[in-house]
Amino acid sequence: MPSPTPRATPTPTATPVPSPAPTSTAVPTSSGVGPVYVIGAQSYTWIERGEATQVGDVMQLRGNSVDTIDTMNDPRVTGTGTILGDADMYGSVGPQWGTYRLENADGAWEGTWTGMLWQAGAMTQVTAWVIGSGAYEGWSYYLHVRGTGTMEVEGIIYPGAPPTPFEEDLCYEPDSLATCGWAG
Repeated sequence: MPSPTPRATPTPTATPVPSPAPTSTAVPTSSGVGPVYVIGAQSYTWIERGEATQVGDVMQLRGNSVDTIDTMNDPRVTGTGTILGDADMYGSVGPQWGTYRLENADGAWEGTWTGMLWQAGAMTQVTAWVIGSGAYEGWSYYLHVRGTGTMEVEGIIYPGAPPTPFEEDLCYEPDSLATCGWAG
């Protein structure tokens, strides 16, 4: 059996090898007219931290109020907002919900939102369906907000109402999945 051929051990170099720079994703522009995908940021300021009440294993947070500044790629959803919200914390995670109103000189968007908190409430993710008024009458804005500090926002603006689930698609039979048609 032949003996293995010795291999040279690479010598570490003090000169770093540059890696390619990441390419940035262009923010889509919007003319502020018609249906469109929107993207931007939301900063917030606490107006009122509501009451925190321990109920068993749940910390109930009620009556929170936050003012926002939304800076988006579409002027229809750029403006100042007010978030009213509640949450239930199960240790470091929990659901949250509330109402949202965003307004600017041409109109307003208003509706409800739901989401989640984690990292003891430091991180948030929510979705909202809001309905336009003023110049935005007859339009809907769906938004998805995620982050901590300054939030990342993306969504769509389109003519028409937010979707509603069909009642026959909902099933509230916790004791029997077969009743809901989910039996295997």
